[in-house]
Amino acid sequence: MKKRNSQKAINFEVVVDGKPVEVVAKPYNAVHDLPRFRVSYNGGPVHIFGLDPQVGKIIALDSASAEIHPKIEHAIGGALAQKVAA
Repeated sequence: MKKRNSQKAINFEVVVDGKPVEVVAKPYNAVHDLPRFRVSYNGGPVHIFGLDPQVGKIIALDSASAEIHPKIEHAIGGALAQKVAA
């Protein structure tokens, strides 16, 4: 049985159009070793964010990503990229 590598959730806040957005991101390792995160913001449903090599940034990847406002997606993706680089 494969052992799961459990990582702690990352809690942070981004500000979009002057309004705070509370974010909880749980990192996990995908099969292809690119960073992935289970992300929930403002207590909403979970979305999958990850590095898209074609665009070179962290974006929402799940089928429900169209529900995320582009400004919120950009802010969360940018914050996650900074945390990965740190």
